[in-house]
Amino acid sequence: MATRRKRRKLQLKFLKRMQKKLVVMFVVVSLMLIGLVARLMYIEHTSGEKYVKIVLAQQGYDSQTIPYQRGDIVDAKGTIFATSIAVYNVILDCSVMTSDDKYIDPTISALCTCFPDLDRNELYSYAREQEESKYIILKKKISYEEIQPFISLQEEENEDGELINPNIKGVWFEKEYQREYPLGSLASAVVGFTTTGNVGINGLENFYNDRLNGLDGRQYGYLNNDNDFEKTIKPAINGNTLVTTIDANIQTVVEKKIAEFNEAYRGAFRTGDDGATHIGVLLMDPNNGDVLAMANYPNYDLSNPRDLSAYYTSEQLDAMEDDVKLDLLNKLWQNFCTTYTFEPGSTAKTFTIATGLETGVMSGSETYYCDGFEMMPGYSKPIRCVSRSGHGMETIAESLMNSCNDALMQMSYVIGAEDFTRYQQIFGFGQKTNIDLPGEARTDTLIYTLENMTKIDLATNSFGQNYNTTMIQLATAFCSLVNDGTLYQPHVVKRIVDEKGNTIENITPTVLRQTVSKATGDKLKSYMQDTVALGTGNTAKVDGYSMGGKTGTAQKRGRDGVNYVVSFIGFAPVEEPKLVIYCVVDEPNAEEQYHSTFAQNIAREILEEVLPYLNIYRDEEATGLHAGWDIKGEESGQQALTDIVNGDDTQENGPIEGELDVPDTGDRLEGNRHDDSAEADENGVSIPDDGNAPEPGGDTPPDDGEAGGDTPPQEGGNTPE
Repeated sequence: MATRRKRRKLQLKFLKRMQKKLVVMFVVVSLMLIGLVARLMYIEHTSGEKYVKIVLAQQGYDSQTIPYQRGDIVDAKGTIFATSIAVYNVILDCSVMTSDDKYIDPTISALCTCFPDLDRNELYSYAREQEESKYIILKKKISYEEIQPFISLQEEENEDGELINPNIKGVWFEKEYQREYPLGSLASAVVGFTTTGNVGINGLENFYNDRLNGLDGRQYGYLNNDNDFEKTIKPAINGNTLVTTIDANIQTVVEKKIAEFNEAYRGAFRTGDDGATHIGVLLMDPNNGDVLAMANYPNYDLSNPRDLSAYYTSEQLDAMEDDVKLDLLNKLWQNFCTTYTFEPGSTAKTFTIATGLETGVMSGSETYYCDGFEMMPGYSKPIRCVSRSGHGMETIAESLMNSCNDALMQMSYVIGAEDFTRYQQIFGFGQKTNIDLPGEARTDTLIYTLENMTKIDLATNSFGQNYNTTMIQLATAFCSLVNDGTLYQPHVVKRIVDEKGNTIENITPTVLRQTVSKATGDKLKSYMQDTVALGTGNTAKVDGYSMGGKTGTAQKRGRDGVNYVVSFIGFAPVEEPKLVIYCVVDEPNAEEQYHSTFAQNIAREILEEVLPYLNIYRDEEATGLHAGWDIKGEESGQQALTDIVNGDDTQENGPIEGELDVPDTGDRLEGNRHDDSAEADENGVSIPDDGNAPEPGGDTPPDDGEAGGDTPPQEGGNTPE
């Protein structure tokens, strides 16, 4: 009995110990499980997506990239400059097609039927020799319409809903996007183009490359345990669309007029040449910095940017080395309006007068006596005005109207070098405008500072020679003269929208500073109105519209009296300007290049179409008279040119014989080469900053007044000799 009790007590003790151990073990296991679950939850939360990708990538099917669609570039009204369209690569997965012999013949037959240019024997060789290959490209970049017959054949069903061709296996279509430019060469320098990998070259394609590009998506495909195809898709994020300030209709008018000008002067004096060396035209809204049109010659086809056949014969191209062709392409792709520098000539006189009025050293009532020249202390030869006998006594308005160098030099003495250089900085000369385009030229080394400006530099700078600027720089400053003094940063994009059309960023006008007062601006507008109505700019006058403006002529480096840059900058209407136009013609294809009428005629013909288009109404009585000759018209380009040379056309004064005997000033200015590279092509070759841009005149002052050659013919023999 005692033994049984003893045994029972031992059993109870054993059970209690076991229970305790089991409880402890249960608690430990539970804690471990809780810890494991917590750890798994933590990993899922922090790294779940990473491990999903790893697992999916190890399944039976590799992942596929879903390409993004690069954003469009459109004009202010939605007209497409650049877009990306879907294209497809035909991909053969041999490992699937050869997984069963019954798939091979039907698949190859279907491919040859729908894509007749594929070689049947080559397809069979893939089946024999590359049966493990998963990715063989059979065709590249074909449209959806071209692949549709194969898709229809593959998915065709009978009345019972069963596939008619179930043995077509191993063919799929890889989607990608191809950049297209529906308007060809229109606004080519502004838009730019792309190369492999959606890399923008030039223009907006380059400057906004990151905003236009999106992010690729990915499809992860695999076979599950039931041999069913499963997939996980991470969708692509498409790029944003740029809504520009450019108006495609205005841009079309501008480029048409440039083409007509070049056609009129095709081979006129330089046999085989199509026209001027360069032509640039800018149209801006002076009230907000919007660029409405920006065009230059030569330009290129955005769909085929490496085609030089428009400018060189096939024989010439065949004889060219590759590096020569690349250099020519780099120059062709440049934007004359932003990357080239040149001496502005007499268009700069407006800024000299503005400086005098704004600093208070000139009131507007002054008169200046022009005797035809100015003598510089220490130099034996004079700087002549365009009128050898002199213009006589002139008001400020008349000095601008007659483009009198002598009067402007006298103004510069009163202004002084300190205020002159200070206001050049205020107007933005020597500084980048930071327009939203790549490759803007640096001009900080192309203007004088107070420390290195001599009296003769001040005199020649006052009428626009011996310093360099760019078109966008001068046009931006000019806009501030006619909009009551507000200097806006110029821009080409006004809005960025996503793929659904939602605006994600508005590019609001940026005010940089105040340049002149309203009073100064009003006086200048009045002076420039007289210049167009009665002075050197009358060829640019559009009948029925009040206009103001200024002409310009500058000799290019070398001062040989042969090569010139001529220009016209103007605005309309006078009271509340809504449009500024700037036209520059570099080396017109003419025997005598110094006539600003070349630029004026282009500007006038553009304005005749653009002003009504912009709903800018006539504010003057129409006379029915035409100030200048038409680029296109009854007269041929050659006859029109002959009329100019013979003096039958309103023209500015030409070069005057003689040479200013002063030392070379090139050691004080560092030339017009830019330090910053514009951009590079896909081969990594830098695009030259300046190419064969007009050279600066900083090495010698202008010869005897030829810079200011803007006065109209006057009685007394003051026309060009």
